[in-house]
Amino acid sequence: MSPRPSTLLGLVLCLGQTIHMQEGSRPKPTLRAEPGPVIPRGRPVTFVCRGPAGAQMCRLVMDGRPERRYQNLVPLDGSQGTEERFLFPVVAADTAGSYRCYCFTQFGWSKRSEPLELQVTGEDASTPPSGGSQGPAPCPSPVSVLGLP
Repeated sequence: MSPRPSTLLGLVLCLGQTIHMQEGSRPKPTLRAEPGPVIPRGRPVTFVCRGPAGAQMCRLVMDGRPERRYQNLVPLDGSQGTEERFLFPVVAADTAGSYRCYCFTQFGWSKRSEPLELQVTGEDASTPPSGGSQGPAPCPSPVSVLGLP
């Protein structure tokens, strides 16, 4: 006996609802930069991707190319979601650009976050400024102060 058209219609509607629910269950993660989106060259920046609860991994991409991926997720309280941190210990001119993140859940990959524009500014913060004080003078060696050979 073949299935009745009403049974097939019910099955199609049920599957359509399930697919729609799964797509609706994949909200966009949010992306922020710490300490902020404008960083002096030579300083660190950490991108924080906050994904949905149950996310298994997140990816950070810059202008469409993978930068970092598969970091450990830090679960937040209950249903608030998960957070993943991507550390760049030293930023340079080529670190500047538009970043997005997306996460993998039981329903598949989420949509990409809104873009975050990272700006790298100014003089290299890892070297002392030019033309000014170079900081305090180093302490003299105890050997030279005491006159020891």
